[in-house]
Amino acid sequence: MPRIARLIAPGIPHHITQRGNRRMETFFREEDYQAYLSLMAEWCHKFRVSVWAYCLMPNHVHLIAVPETEEGLRLAIGEAHR
Repeated sequence: MPRIARLIAPGIPHHITQRGNRRMETFFREEDYQAYLSLMAEWCHKFRVSVWAYCLMPNHVHLIAVPETEEGLRLAIGEAHR
């Protein structure tokens, strides 16, 4: 069954979660967390997405992000999570 398309509203905060495969750990050392934050900063800046808050856990991430454009959130998160 296909996934229902997400509604992205520019200028409105969105709650994003990203989990590791089968909820496995994705961050193992402090350097992993720092690398993730660096990637997020780079791509969110490029695609004009403001990150208001984040919580990085060993096996998942929570973000509150505000895109300036409809496609900005998809592009920023997609690139950072590759």
